[in-house]
Amino acid sequence: MNVTDLRPRLTGLLGVVEHGQERVIVMKHGRQVAAIVSMKDYARVWDAEEEELYGPINPETGRRRGALLTMADMLTGKRWR
Repeated sequence: MNVTDLRPRLTGLLGVVEHGQERVIVMKHGRQVAAIVSMKDYARVWDAEEEELYGPINPETGRRRGALLTMADMLTGKRWR
């Protein structure tokens, strides 16, 4: 969807995206420049990236090697562990 078409439909699209029914790719001058995804999808990408960077979560500590703040912490409002 190009930026011009996105503006008047943004509120409705956010509702559809929020419920996991759709993902929106935003185009500018014919190029893909952004994506609008649900927070659940975003958290999944974030967690996969954290695992790639810092390794799996240690079951004893609940932490990743070197990770101080997780996406789940950010979503629940927690700060530092």
